[in-house]
Parts: sequence; C-alpha cells; structure tokens
Amino acid sequence: MATLVCRVQLLDDTDPFNSTNFPEPTRPPLYTFREDIPLATQLAGVHRLLRAPQKLSSFDLDEYSHIL
Repeated sequence: MATLVCRVQLLDDTDPFNSTNFPEPTRPPLYTFREDIPLATQLAGVHRLLRAPQKLSSFDLDEYSHIL
C-alpha cells in the first residue's frame, strides 16, 4: 500500500480581500493519501480535517474525478 503524505490547506477565495473570517493556518495539517483508495473517497477526510465551512457536494467530487 503506497501512501502520499502532504500538507493540505483551505483556500477560501469567495472574497479575496476579506481574510478575517477564515485566516490561513500558520502550518497546514498533514494528510496521508492512500493509493489504493479513490481520491474522491478521501476528499471527505480532508474536508473534515480542514473543518471547511462549505459543504462537499457531489459536483465537487465529480469535478475531481475528471482531473485524474
């Protein structure tokens, strides 16, 4: 089982001039992606880790599947 460990960070670009609502963390957290699990399945874990305020929709997951 191959893994990829990387730092993940939420970029809230809904209002690029307002950085007070969701300040960037000083050091993004680590997340371990597994090669044997589809990326779309792992995005929910990244979403929880980042405590993202937006909902993760099926459209978002569909868009990521076209990238890979």
